[in-house]
Amino acid sequence: MQQVKTSTLKSSFTLNKLNNQSIPFQNGIPYPSFEPQERFIQSLSGPWKKQRFEADHNWTMMNRDIDWIEKTEKEAKSIIKHEFDDSHWETHSIPLPENKLTGEEEVNGAETYEDGVWYRKKFVLDQKWEKKVVTLKCLGLSYIGDFWINGEYIGYHEGGYTPFAFDVTPFIKSGDNLIAIRIDNPPWTSRDDIVPAVNNDFFNYTGIIQDIFLERTDSVQIARVDIVPINNSGDINISMVLENRTNTAKAVTIASAIHNTDFTNENWLVHPNAKSICQQQMDVKGLKDQSISLAAQESQVLTYKVKIQNPMFWSIREPHLYVFKALLYDNNKVIDSFYTQFGLRSVTTNQSTICLNEEPIFLAGVARHEEWPSYGRTASWDRIKSDFLKIHELSVNMVRTAHYPNHIYTFIMLDRLGLTSMSEIPLWQFETHHYQIQEERKITYQMWREMVFSNFNRPSIIMWSTQNESTDVTLRKKYNENLVRELRNSYNDQRLITQSAAADQPGYYDESMEPLDVAGWTMYFGIFHGSTPYEGTRDFIEQAHQQWPDKPIINTEYGIWSNADKSFLEKQVKIYEDVQAALIEKATVTPEGFINKNGFISGIDYWTAFDWYVNHNQFYQTMGMYHMDRETKKPLYYEFVKDHKRFMEQTNGIGKYESDQFEIPLTTQTQNLSPGNTEILFENEIDLTKYNYLVIKVYDPITTDGFTVEFINGKNESASYHTYDLLYDKTSDVFIPLWKLNESVIADIHSVQLRYDQERQLEILDITSAMGGK
Repeated sequence: MQQVKTSTLKSSFTLNKLNNQSIPFQNGIPYPSFEPQERFIQSLSGPWKKQRFEADHNWTMMNRDIDWIEKTEKEAKSIIKHEFDDSHWETHSIPLPENKLTGEEEVNGAETYEDGVWYRKKFVLDQKWEKKVVTLKCLGLSYIGDFWINGEYIGYHEGGYTPFAFDVTPFIKSGDNLIAIRIDNPPWTSRDDIVPAVNNDFFNYTGIIQDIFLERTDSVQIARVDIVPINNSGDINISMVLENRTNTAKAVTIASAIHNTDFTNENWLVHPNAKSICQQQMDVKGLKDQSISLAAQESQVLTYKVKIQNPMFWSIREPHLYVFKALLYDNNKVIDSFYTQFGLRSVTTNQSTICLNEEPIFLAGVARHEEWPSYGRTASWDRIKSDFLKIHELSVNMVRTAHYPNHIYTFIMLDRLGLTSMSEIPLWQFETHHYQIQEERKITYQMWREMVFSNFNRPSIIMWSTQNESTDVTLRKKYNENLVRELRNSYNDQRLITQSAAADQPGYYDESMEPLDVAGWTMYFGIFHGSTPYEGTRDFIEQAHQQWPDKPIINTEYGIWSNADKSFLEKQVKIYEDVQAALIEKATVTPEGFINKNGFISGIDYWTAFDWYVNHNQFYQTMGMYHMDRETKKPLYYEFVKDHKRFMEQTNGIGKYESDQFEIPLTTQTQNLSPGNTEILFENEIDLTKYNYLVIKVYDPITTDGFTVEFINGKNESASYHTYDLLYDKTSDVFIPLWKLNESVIADIHSVQLRYDQERQLEILDITSAMGGK
């Protein structure tokens, strides 16, 4: 790695106290909502002029003082000025990555370009923009962008996955305008002070990735509204930030209301705007019209304690949503409006269980990289909708949105579909020195705050994740403690906090789990680290539960690539089956909705739905169950859907019942027919179709090899299953998945025969029907 200076560039995000509340600020203004509103928008999408340049990354990462701005403008040679002739520059459509894209699933399908690029666009504003308050909003740019409007420097943003905004009121004018943006995307691995920093297993796109636009309001505006459900009785806390960006004191009146919605309505997925799903206004307690005065350039926060009568709760595939509406009046004239969708739901833990609306839940999910072969990470409502309708058909109830915050429309869509999610910042495989740098730079903290505050009202997000697969433990624990303390004390949104640690970094005893609500690991036994997929996963989660008995455990990744030449298509299915088998034996909820008192795995997450590009371009990543085209399915797809329909079809993963029939010792008689052949006779013929597993407790002091179990019914029909390996020199509970056997055979079982090597000393200690109550 080249020797570089540590950046002196400062975070542009702060938490400021208003009325004793912590309110997010960025670039001197309250961090605004990016949920689409009814305000007047000037889109800057479309053709821009662009020119690549070789950036001095050390210079880019320096503090933005007057000297930096003057020297950068001098080096730019009038690029920021109207009179600059950019006719010889290339034309590039925005939003879209700078990287050239073939749209094909192939090596170099996306060009690896990690360097500098200038963008320029001229646009015209009519006289309606005069004497208005104007905000420039960008939903995503990578990695550092510096902005000039009409030759004046307005600010910068660092970070490629979260939205940001500037007050550009002093800089725009009616008539001709020019925006110029200098972007630098330092290569991953080139320096340790950017985030991500190492060569990740996803793609480092350069440029203006997401929508960029101007938004105008008359004077005072509603910057953001944050809504927190408090309990399951319909109580919510609402914080509304009002902002007067004019030089004149203003007196305004706020009228607020809450509307219900109908998720069966044909317009439910047509538009991300919350107003589009509004229905009847509701009678609620705690909302009343208010008059308020704001001094020039002042921001204030208003708080409401509201109760919704007879509340409907947001839940999995039952996405009951509400819309909060606020109208801002100046002398009986509406000068601003604000709409946000939200849901009433609680997310808590109860020892080793995650609870949604006070009911235990088993999260059976899939991950998704937000990337398309012809568009890179550039998202649109329609592309997002198409992806998640396919994911919805997978019969999952949770989505991990990869290693970075997704487009804000992604979480609006998940709200509407009733799918839970886990969102994470792109802190990927940090080592000790990375954490040391970020405790000085604080860019990881900025990314965390932008992720939380840009999606604050989304009921679909039930967990925030602090990082992925980092090696350092001591500083990671401190970092986790800091984020938990900040969120709980400054902007408690009532969500759970977890991480995605690597199972071998350092292992189940990872002390950085201690501050978190949920212990989360990626599990690749037999692939990236030792043992075998089933046995390694089984042993790890048992040890993790013993280490963290009062924490739910989630698997945040499992799977394997299929290879571009399709050589691993069947292996992909086998690895999936083996790892999943170990995980679901300890699931907290059965497919029938019975609560497993012995369960401690609250979630599993297959990696991933769709194939994606990889930055180094030595290969493209084939871990998806779909190819990149979103149409071509691999063999795994069919196995995955079959399994997840079984998990989700009856209860959506929600634990509804307890049962004294859940686990029943069976009355049997055991006899050795011959060496290596033991028969278990049932007292009466038994119907095993109402159970999920038969559990045979065995002990073998010599070998860990599995054995064959043959089920024989009264008609002498049989069905067999070969078990996974046992624990060495320990009592083993062998789980036999009954749903994988012929139902007509196991409906009236007469006996079970165990077949194994005749030299073995296999002792059968007990036989139990488990996870029952169908």
